[in-house]
Amino acid sequence: MKLPIAVSVNILFRVVVALAYSLLGAYVALLSEFQLGDFVGIPIVKMLGILFFIYGLFRLWRAYLYYKEMSDQNYGHYEE
Repeated sequence: MKLPIAVSVNILFRVVVALAYSLLGAYVALLSEFQLGDFVGIPIVKMLGILFFIYGLFRLWRAYLYYKEMSDQNYGHYEE
C-alpha cells in the first residue's frame, strides 16, 4: 500500500528531527568546548550530549513505529 504524501512528509520530518537531535548530541558530547562543571566526576556537557543523542534515537524509533502503524492495512478500520 502506498502511503499518502502527507504521511510521507510527516515521516521524513520525524526522521530529520531525530537525526538533528542525534547530531546535536554528538556535537555537544564530543566537540563542544563549553565547561559547565562536573557531576559525580562526569562532565555535564558530556552528559547533556549523551542525553540529546539518546533522545534522537528515541525519536527515530518513534518515527519507525509511526511508519509501521501507517503501513498497516487495517489502520482506521474498526469492527462494529
